[in-house]
Amino acid sequence: MNTESPEILWTGWQGEQIAPDATGVWTSPEVSPGFSFGELIASWNVVTPPGTWVEVAARVVAESGERSGWLMLARWSSDQAFTSTSVAGQDDAIAAAADDTILGRDGRRLTAFSLRLTLHGPAGRLPRASLLGAVVSANARDSAPGAGPVAPGTVMRGVPAYSQQLHRDRYPHWDGGGQSWCSAASTAMIADFWGVGPTVEETSWVDYETPDPQVPFTVREVYDESFGGAGNWAFNTAYAGARGLVAYVTRLRSFAEAARFVEAGIPLVLAVSHQEGELTGAGYVTNGHLLVLVGFGDNGDPIVHDPASHKIASDAEVRTTYDIGELDRAWARSGRVVYVVRPREVASPEPPAQPNW
Repeated sequence: MNTESPEILWTGWQGEQIAPDATGVWTSPEVSPGFSFGELIASWNVVTPPGTWVEVAARVVAESGERSGWLMLARWSSDQAFTSTSVAGQDDAIAAAADDTILGRDGRRLTAFSLRLTLHGPAGRLPRASLLGAVVSANARDSAPGAGPVAPGTVMRGVPAYSQQLHRDRYPHWDGGGQSWCSAASTAMIADFWGVGPTVEETSWVDYETPDPQVPFTVREVYDESFGGAGNWAFNTAYAGARGLVAYVTRLRSFAEAARFVEAGIPLVLAVSHQEGELTGAGYVTNGHLLVLVGFGDNGDPIVHDPASHKIASDAEVRTTYDIGELDRAWARSGRVVYVVRPREVASPEPPAQPNW
């Protein structure tokens, strides 16, 4: 367990704050979070009309004052004629782009960052951005949980339960099939909860019998060609943002912070990792998995919709309860990464003094 206190800061720009120049480029102000950080995860909410796309890049500053080059995080569009992708093989002496994350090169600490959004498409029909932001962090992975109460007995109603196991070996060209679709299944649950999931017409191309065609539909929408999977964190929230929600990736400090979202009626997607015997009742091990937090039992243990469904191909097996200490340790391995996804009219809870949402 990391004994250092985590430092986490979310910074975002919205709506009219994002004003591209005549060439379709907008560069954020440089942000100095007040601590040295090792990781950056960017998020964007962009509507891309057919034939349009965006590039999202970040530049960081090392403690020495040296600046990295612009590191590309995504070439992205919700237009199915476009192949959305992160960009592999980017690095310089300061930092490297690793799919959805910018990392300090060889353990370097970073002191500032800026983001760049570039719009591509015909004049008069360019993409429209409603959010661009990033979370930066230090000492977040495997940190001890922050203090504070959870919300025992508080459970959200209406969050659907989708098992990825119902899609095993389907469409194997997308990350081997449904056994790998935990992130997309979780995102599909959240989109349907907020009423913006795909219509029957949108899912009509799914060519096998399933009660949840929303899952392969979401896989197609969030798939990252370079990463070779549907688990790119930022691509999942970008999909939700393109369907009209406010959606971004950040990190929390504890289940106490997560409980504040539950009390506000906002389910969260959590990134976890655990091995044999570390998460009682899970029925599987994983180096990286996503599930949906929907509430807390009377004893404070988290109630989740886990798309792995104990490796049983049934939506009825998705809802489960885990020991809070065991699940927190599994969550801490990712630095307590979450997808925050909500309609604009549903307010997030008031953020802490060092705002991480």
